[in-house]
Amino acid sequence: MPLESLTDAEFAQYQREGYVLKRGLFDEDTVSRVRERLREYTHGDRPVEGFKQQVEPEAADGSVDESDAVRKYEGLGLLDDAVVHDLATDDRIVTPARDLLGPDVKLLRSAAMFKPPHVGSEKGLHQDSAYYPVRPYDQVTTWIALDDATPANGCMEVLPGGHTDGLLEHETQDYETDIVIPEDLGEMEQLPMEAGDVLFQHSLLPHRTAANTTDHWRRAMIFMYMDARSRFTVPEDERPAWVDSVDVAGDSYPGSV
Repeated sequence: MPLESLTDAEFAQYQREGYVLKRGLFDEDTVSRVRERLREYTHGDRPVEGFKQQVEPEAADGSVDESDAVRKYEGLGLLDDAVVHDLATDDRIVTPARDLLGPDVKLLRSAAMFKPPHVGSEKGLHQDSAYYPVRPYDQVTTWIALDDATPANGCMEVLPGGHTDGLLEHETQDYETDIVIPEDLGEMEQLPMEAGDVLFQHSLLPHRTAANTTDHWRRAMIFMYMDARSRFTVPEDERPAWVDSVDVAGDSYPGSV
């Protein structure tokens, strides 16, 4: 068994609860390299183009500089960026994804998620599958902590076992196109993480993050993997604008996402 593989206990937990948290998967050198690259996009001279940027409302009204109010970058996996590519194809996350999905895996989504100090807003309760009409609904989202994530700065909160209820009804909220589900589904569990920890979660697992009320950034990288045979369930004009569809491991299949 490769060292990166999930243990039997981790595999069973994922099937039962919809997630597994692996501690210390990435060392400080790797985490620092990714943080520095993101800093080049937010505050440096690396062009913010070829992917989608979303900023907090404070940037729109001018009360905070846009560099200090970035909410997320979507579609980084489509760039010719070695730092992002190396992380997305790293065996430490790809091997567990293959354990859960099978040998043929593609990248569906890649994103950098930011919660800037004081202005980083909450993300309501939702399921990742609500954004991606792709069958089967069994994608694996990897959430890589680049900073320590705490309840005060917006660590992940999940509903253990909630993935077994299938895709729930969502509703569009005021801010951008956030999609949330009712808050009364059950008892949520907070998952504080240290930089370098990785959360593997089922795309149907309800989860949310609170606002960042601290003086420190809370950054994370997301890579969402799918079975290479996956298919869209809607016409082309109804599909999300940012879909990576990048081969990662194993075979590829014509007509797939």
